[in-house]
Amino acid sequence: MSPVQEIPQRIVVTDRSRRLHIGPVGIFVVALVFFGVGLTVEFLNHQRASLISDLPPAEIPSWGELVEVDVNLEQPEEYLAFELAKSTTSVWTLDASGTEQARAILLECGFTGTQAEAALSHTEPSQTGLRVFPSDDLLLALAPEVRGKLYGRLSANEANHYMAQPYRILAGGVDEKFRDSGVNRETVDLVRKLLYPRGNALCFSDVELVLRRAPDEKAKMALLKALTRQPAVLTRVRIRPETDIDKLLGYWASGSGARDKDVRPLLEALRRLQTGGTISLMYFLPPFARERLYTTPLPTKPGEKGEDCHWSALNFFNATPDDRFTDTAFTSRHIDENYYQIAKPAKLGDLVFLLDEKGGVIHSAVYVADDLVFTKNGINYAQPWILMHMRDLLALYSSLDEPKALFYRRNIL
Repeated sequence: MSPVQEIPQRIVVTDRSRRLHIGPVGIFVVALVFFGVGLTVEFLNHQRASLISDLPPAEIPSWGELVEVDVNLEQPEEYLAFELAKSTTSVWTLDASGTEQARAILLECGFTGTQAEAALSHTEPSQTGLRVFPSDDLLLALAPEVRGKLYGRLSANEANHYMAQPYRILAGGVDEKFRDSGVNRETVDLVRKLLYPRGNALCFSDVELVLRRAPDEKAKMALLKALTRQPAVLTRVRIRPETDIDKLLGYWASGSGARDKDVRPLLEALRRLQTGGTISLMYFLPPFARERLYTTPLPTKPGEKGEDCHWSALNFFNATPDDRFTDTAFTSRHIDENYYQIAKPAKLGDLVFLLDEKGGVIHSAVYVADDLVFTKNGINYAQPWILMHMRDLLALYSSLDEPKALFYRRNIL
């Protein structure tokens, strides 16, 4: 971890359309990677094959032995159908008042004069900026670095949805992203051609172009399901005949997680088995997280605020969710009054804030154990609550600079 860098009086915490303010803090630079989730029977089969004969580690941490399987969780088809209903016209909304200003922006991003003229041959003004309708030929001709510069600039305008929230290709690359997805090779190669760099990830934003070229609805759905795959971690706790149950429950109960009377009998039953066994990590989490893990919320109704990352992180220990955490001003005050900054997370419930290159907090998550965090990645109702490796979460949210994180702990647990 790099030395602390002092920052100005207050920082701005943003999750795209929402802003949250936190008092004076230091920024901790952290470098990290990505993984996956999905509830499958294969997890149990994986365990049975290696559960009994392995030796215990030399030192068992306070949270116990974690047995992990990485799986990919796709968004539900009924939610993806909304994406299919959207327009498939490619549009860039530039923060420009006219074509001359737009031309300057394109040239600054690395367009040739010919490419800039081609892009500006079809435009229209709008309330959010100048709308540019690039041709397929132009989209395919852009070099990755040029696309990256332009889309990085476009990401500041929420009208450019797929630039502001691109699909990211992390560890494992394109082939891993589309493995066993049913997406044909031609489509995968087209996606590969349209990738551009952003931070530690490769990003994809030209969804409309690829959807236009898909042969049918089935192919379009397969593409969207593959793109929305979220690497996450399905986790169980190994209990051996020699497991120190008091030490284990000491960690999980200290964060208002597992209740001794509910979990201890199960752990003791497993410990009495000749070779022990495993138990889902969900038994050790507070009810809020246990009830939501690996699920997606229902769509919001008109006028309702979405259940985003800040709401999810601050409600982690609440038996009844507090909807005041949809108000960023209230959330800021609550953090200032009830949390203090720490160097690194080490207890269940420590808060993890991810920062952009300007010091704005763009995401909140909750530390669970080891390098696992409980997170909901975005306000979109199609985003599930999952467990992720923290290094992967940082890679997911990295932008133009190295990802940064800062950590907070509750005053009273």
